[in-house]
Amino acid sequence: MSNELSAFNSVPVSAAALSTEQAAPRRKFPARLQLVSKGRLVDSGKVRPGGFAVINGDEILDIGNNVDVIPLAVLDKALDVGQGSGEVRVAFGANNELFKEIKAASATVNSGCMYGPVFLVFERYTASFVELFFNNKSGRMEADKLKAHCPVNSTDAEALGIEARPARAANIASKYIEKERFSWFAPEITTAEGVTFDRTPTAEELLETVNTFLAQGAEAPASEGRDR
Repeated sequence: MSNELSAFNSVPVSAAALSTEQAAPRRKFPARLQLVSKGRLVDSGKVRPGGFAVINGDEILDIGNNVDVIPLAVLDKALDVGQGSGEVRVAFGANNELFKEIKAASATVNSGCMYGPVFLVFERYTASFVELFFNNKSGRMEADKLKAHCPVNSTDAEALGIEARPARAANIASKYIEKERFSWFAPEITTAEGVTFDRTPTAEELLETVNTFLAQGAEAPASEGRDR
C-alpha cells in the first residue's frame, strides 16, 4: 500500500486522550523511538549524535537524523527510573497523583524523573509501531505539532466541538541547538508531504495496537524493574 493512509483514518482515538487522567498498568510497549544527543548509546558507537534510534530491549537501530511517522494516539506520561534503586515508577494522566509527584521531582537535576506526552506512532522505515516519549523541555515544546497530526473520529469531534480529522504523516528531524554553555539536539516537526508508506499494518493490527496503548490509562500506577 503506497501512500494510502485510509487504514489509519478510522482509528477510535479520542482527543480526550491528550489529557487523560488515568494511570498505568505494568505493560511496556515493545519498542521506543528516541532522539539521541549524547550518553551511552553515542559513546558506544551504536547511535550517532542527533540520530533517531528504534530501541527494543538490547536491539538498537540507528535510523538517521529524521524520521517519518503517523501518530495514532497520545497519553500524558511521567517516569521515575529509580536512580540506582532498581525500581521504575510510571504513571499516566496529568491529574494522577503519582504523575504530579514525578513531575515535581523532575525539577531536580539528575533526579531520574521525567514527564511529557508519549505518542503511539507508526514509523515508516521499520514499518513498526513504537512509542515516542517527549520527556524534556525541547520535546514538550514541539509536541503540540505532533498532536495536531493525530486522528479524531467524528463522534469524539462532535462531543468536543472540534473538526474530525484523519491521521496525517509527520516528519521529525533532529535540530542542533547551540547556546553559550550548552548544546543539544531537539526534535523539529513538520507535515510529511508526499511521503510514501509502502508497508502498513492491517486494520485489525492497527485497532489492537491502539487499544492496547490506550489501555495503559485504565489501571493502577506501575512499579517495575529497571529495564527501559
